[in-house]
Amino acid sequence: MALLEIILTKFRDRENEPDILKANWYIIAVRYNPHISKAHRFSRSQAPCIAAANAGRDVPELYRLATSNEPKERRLLIQRRLKEALLKTGVLYGFPRLLNALYPLFKTLDDDEIDNFSPRWDSRDSAEASEKRKVRAKQYFETIWTPAGAQANLDFNMKYHRDMNLLCAMMPYEWFVSEDAILSNIETQLCTTAALICASCPVQAVWHTKGIVRHGGSKEQARFAQDFALEVARFYDCKTDGVVMVDDVDFEQ
Repeated sequence: MALLEIILTKFRDRENEPDILKANWYIIAVRYNPHISKAHRFSRSQAPCIAAANAGRDVPELYRLATSNEPKERRLLIQRRLKEALLKTGVLYGFPRLLNALYPLFKTLDDDEIDNFSPRWDSRDSAEASEKRKVRAKQYFETIWTPAGAQANLDFNMKYHRDMNLLCAMMPYEWFVSEDAILSNIETQLCTTAALICASCPVQAVWHTKGIVRHGGSKEQARFAQDFALEVARFYDCKTDGVVMVDDVDFEQ
C-alpha cells in the first residue's frame, strides 16, 4: 500500500465516520503531498511549502480513495467538498500552490463528472449577498478572536497598512473563509488549522485551533486535525517548532 493511502486510511479509520459526506479526513488531507519519495524532498526550510502545497499531483488519488464505491451523485458532492477545502485554505498558503493542487484533479474529470457549484460566483452581483458576506465575516472573525481581540487586530492593521487588512482579512473572510454553503464553520476551522501547522505558522495555527472550539467543535476534533498535520509534517521533516498542543491551548484567552 502506498504511503499516501496508509496515512489517509489511518485517519479515516480513526475518525470512523461511515458517511463520507460528513467525514473530515479527506478535506483535511487535501492540503498535503505525502506521496513524494524521501529522495525527492526539498530542504528542511522548504518542507512546509510541500505540506501546505495541497496534494498536488496526488489530489486525483485522494479523490479516488474518497469516492471509492460511491454513486455518481455522491462523488460530485465529495468533489465539491474537496474543492471548497482547497479554496478556503488556498487564501492562506497562496494561489500558485492552490492551482497546483486543483489542476491535476480537473484534468482527470470527465465532462459528466464535474461539479461546478459556485456560490460566490452565483451571488457576486447581489447587493444583498454582499452585505450578508460582510456581516457573516465579521461574526466569524470575532468568534475566533473574540470581539475585543478582533477590534484590536483591525485597529493595528488599519494603523499600519489599510490595503494589507483588505488583502489579509476582509477579502479572505468575506469571500472565502466564512462562506458556509458547502463546509460548516467547524469543518473550515479543521482545514485552516491543519494547513497553518503544515505551513509552519504556529501562532496563526493556535488561533484557528481555538476557532474550532469557539465555532462549536470539540477538543477531540482539534486533536484530530493537529495529529493529522503533525504526522505528515514529521515524515517530511517539516518545521513545527512552536506548535502548541491542543491540551496546552488556553481556549479562554
